[in-house]
Amino acid sequence: MKKQFNRFLRWILFRWVKVEVFPADNPASIIGPERPTLYVLADRGISDLLVLTQISHRCGLPEPIARIPIDALSQHHSVYSIASRNPLIDWIKRRRKHSAMLNDLVQAFVTDPNLDLQVVPVSVFWGRPLARQRNWLQVLFADTWSLAGRTRKFFTILFHGRNARLIFSQALDFRDLVEQNGSDEQDLQESLITTLRQQREATFGPQITSHKHLSAQVIEDHIVQQMIAEEADSTLRSYTRAHRYCREIFADCTQLTIEVMLRLLRAFWSRFYSGINIYNAERIREAALTHQLVYLPCHRSHVDYLLLSYVIYNENLALPYIAAGNNLNIPLIGRILRGGGAFFIRRSFKENPIYNAVMRAYVYELVKLGVPLEYFIEGGRSRTGRMLKPKFGMLGMTVDAYIKSQARPLAFVPVYIGYEKLIEGKSYLGELYGHKKKRESTLRALSAIFRLKGHYGKVTASFGEPIELNGLLQQHCSDWSTRGEKIAHRPNWYIASLQHLAEEVMYGINRACVINPVNSIATILLATPRQSIEIEELVSQAKLHHRLIRGAHCLASIRIEGKVNKKQIRRIAGEKIIHIREHELGDIVYLKPEDSVLIGYYRNNSLHSLVIPALIACCFVNVRRVPRASVQRKIRLLYPFLKSELQLEWQDSGLEEIIDECIACLIDESLLEQIDKDLRRPRRSNHEFIQLNRLAHIVQPILERYYMTFIVLWQTSAEPLEEAALEHRCHLLAQKISMIYGISSPDFFDRLLFRDFIETMLENEYLVKNDQQQLEFATEFDYVSLDVRNLLSTEVRSSILSLIKSTPH
Repeated sequence: MKKQFNRFLRWILFRWVKVEVFPADNPASIIGPERPTLYVLADRGISDLLVLTQISHRCGLPEPIARIPIDALSQHHSVYSIASRNPLIDWIKRRRKHSAMLNDLVQAFVTDPNLDLQVVPVSVFWGRPLARQRNWLQVLFADTWSLAGRTRKFFTILFHGRNARLIFSQALDFRDLVEQNGSDEQDLQESLITTLRQQREATFGPQITSHKHLSAQVIEDHIVQQMIAEEADSTLRSYTRAHRYCREIFADCTQLTIEVMLRLLRAFWSRFYSGINIYNAERIREAALTHQLVYLPCHRSHVDYLLLSYVIYNENLALPYIAAGNNLNIPLIGRILRGGGAFFIRRSFKENPIYNAVMRAYVYELVKLGVPLEYFIEGGRSRTGRMLKPKFGMLGMTVDAYIKSQARPLAFVPVYIGYEKLIEGKSYLGELYGHKKKRESTLRALSAIFRLKGHYGKVTASFGEPIELNGLLQQHCSDWSTRGEKIAHRPNWYIASLQHLAEEVMYGINRACVINPVNSIATILLATPRQSIEIEELVSQAKLHHRLIRGAHCLASIRIEGKVNKKQIRRIAGEKIIHIREHELGDIVYLKPEDSVLIGYYRNNSLHSLVIPALIACCFVNVRRVPRASVQRKIRLLYPFLKSELQLEWQDSGLEEIIDECIACLIDESLLEQIDKDLRRPRRSNHEFIQLNRLAHIVQPILERYYMTFIVLWQTSAEPLEEAALEHRCHLLAQKISMIYGISSPDFFDRLLFRDFIETMLENEYLVKNDQQQLEFATEFDYVSLDVRNLLSTEVRSSILSLIKSTPH
């Protein structure tokens, strides 16, 4: 009778309620359906139990209303609630809940060492609440941190029954719980409460004080007070400025904004994209239970802001507060972004001590509260597809805040974001060719949205391994936790920690890379003569590249998304990224001149994955047989420059092993063969030689840039140039070469790449500065310049050399 009544109630409830289950793919993967099971709920409400019963029945899991299938415990149902029967009385009397059921469980397990029982914490959420609600309607609008009465529960289900979520946490072994917490049932109760609270915090985020109270805390910060006191303006005027900065900076999340944005974004992805592919989300779901998360994605597009928040929200995690550039704080758009969790930061504020203090105090308060954060470590969007050098502003503020507050453990999450086609593609082209970036405005933003048309393929978000800050700080200073007040002086251990953290984040983004078909096709087409290739050859070369990546253990973390086959190639051609010219002897895939510039962006996204195999292939451009030791030496000499430019993670000490691993992959593919201590490439008439040559051409533009810089240094050795002058001259020469030889790739003459190369030569002492700050080359310079020369074909070297000689100084 009870089962029939329960079934009837479920039928009524599920006429209205719609539940999303996590993990979505297969809850049985974390729950052993064959084991005796005890579900643990936070609430005693009948609605939560009905939802759990319905979902467990649907997923083929043990039902909570069934008796525990253990003789000594058969009087108990397979569900336990941590909530008291009389929470108000218990709160007034300040007493903890006493559970006869838990006590029976403990006694049974102590008596019988062979008993087995899995405990499954289950969280049922009605809607996605904000910790700070403003009025009675919002309290009814979503689930909250407090226990809900029957009336409010009714309205909560009424408002959010279509947006209910049930989360199965990882199953726990009851015997392990007893061993960890002892036989005291109240200690077990506390352990279960902690598990459910962690899941709730991971989903909703921490409770946040009101906007007014947070502003008051920031203004009362002793550094802010000190800066106000030191200002030349009157104290009242300085306070007014500080309050104005709070209004300018602070996020102001609202439930309504989030709900509206969620619906708009669903429509946006559906209209313009083929789908969002998410990888390694289980990493952040697990880390969020015990850590405050700071998401650090690479920055490709303005869409990144919306994409990552959307993905995080749909992975059932708390929305992060996002650091956005002040250029987006424009009428209407700024208000919407602020309501979705954005806080705004100026590009530079070193000369404004009050703003600086307010910004730091705000970050401190967010870290102290445990609010998830998100910002772009590169500072701005990459226009070339290469990752930019990390910026230390927000990163430093976050680390400072954690060292001072030492609140919840902090973990930084590198995030790789990849697009098959960029929305900002055309504007990037203009900026790459020197056009001034247009200033953001409401009218321009709305106009751009309404002008959007076409299709932009698939989007990828891949989460890297979280980097725990505690462990990283411990590596550089064992007593860092006692030095919170001294970091203002920037001790060496602090600077080293920050640099190490930034490097690990960049490496983590590269490790999380997902290579989509557009990346693969772009890499191949740009490495072919006249940027065209027969379609069968394109498929064959792509398969080769994929096998090389999968075969190298050092690239094991990189994912390859989708095969490059004729169907994919035609799909991408349909999106006007590439073009196909049909021919009865075999279709030709090619790039138009105007497309080749932008497609270099997609190549650069994944360039780091093939750089070592490509360098090895370059060693055989001019000769057929090379000693293995010579290959190792050439790459070791060039590696520091490529490491800096492409954010490569391998250290010098392990580089030889990496090179040997890549050589082994090339040998397996018959692109090289081992003869005694030498390596030999195939004959020029062989198909494998053509494939090896294409592989070498992937990295050729980088080597050409290096060679050009070396020639300029040799040419001006009698009258050495200063660093800025060398950078400027190399930039102009590269620009001229690209114009003459039709190199449609603005990153070939990118100033930043030349600057980084020169700085790396100085750091590695290939160049030194004389007393007049002019650049002179050291002895080691000869070796590296000679090796670069040997990796380029005679034709390329001659073209660069003749052009430089014909150009006046």
